[in-house]
Amino acid sequence: MKKTGAKTEYRKELKGRILEVATTEFRQRGIRAVTMDVIAKTLTISKRTLYEIYPNKEELLLECVKCNTAREEAEVTAFLQAAPRTTMDILLNFYRTRMKELSELPPTFLTEIDRYPLVMDYLKKKRENSQQKIKNFFQRGVEEGYFRSDVDYTLIARLGENMMHNVLLKHLYTEYEPPYIFRNIIFLFIRGFCTREGLDIIDKTLNENP
Repeated sequence: MKKTGAKTEYRKELKGRILEVATTEFRQRGIRAVTMDVIAKTLTISKRTLYEIYPNKEELLLECVKCNTAREEAEVTAFLQAAPRTTMDILLNFYRTRMKELSELPPTFLTEIDRYPLVMDYLKKKRENSQQKIKNFFQRGVEEGYFRSDVDYTLIARLGENMMHNVLLKHLYTEYEPPYIFRNIIFLFIRGFCTREGLDIIDKTLNENP
């Protein structure tokens, strides 16, 4: 009984180490460059042991993406609970952290991840499930007086997501520093759907963090 418990605990601990190493490798080197061989050698375990826990690279990548999503959601929750937040606080924090995350990924990451249907299906479902939350968020911004009421925010959300992806796909962060890109996103995109009250907060934020 003790041996079985110890084995289960070891597998649990090993699974965590595999996810940690795989996530780091994918984020630093890109998805295509990282093989199951590389991960096994980095962990100094056999490929057989690795395949017993994750039957293929796509299953491992999917688990890494899920863990990263859970981490991001936990960070958002912590941000919201740290102090009272307005929709402007949340919006600016979202783009700031998203910009930082994208700048840390290798240029090929987004194009390579498209080749894994299980991962893409998971991300698609996450986006679909978040539609109502996004709608509620922008409605709250309108009610707080920060966002205009005559804007299609479903379209705005899609445009914002595509814009952030293009920053990575076009390698813009190699030409411009992420804070500079973030500042210009504020001027060209976010300001467009803000009211006077929202613009005042943006100007205050930019003046305090030039």
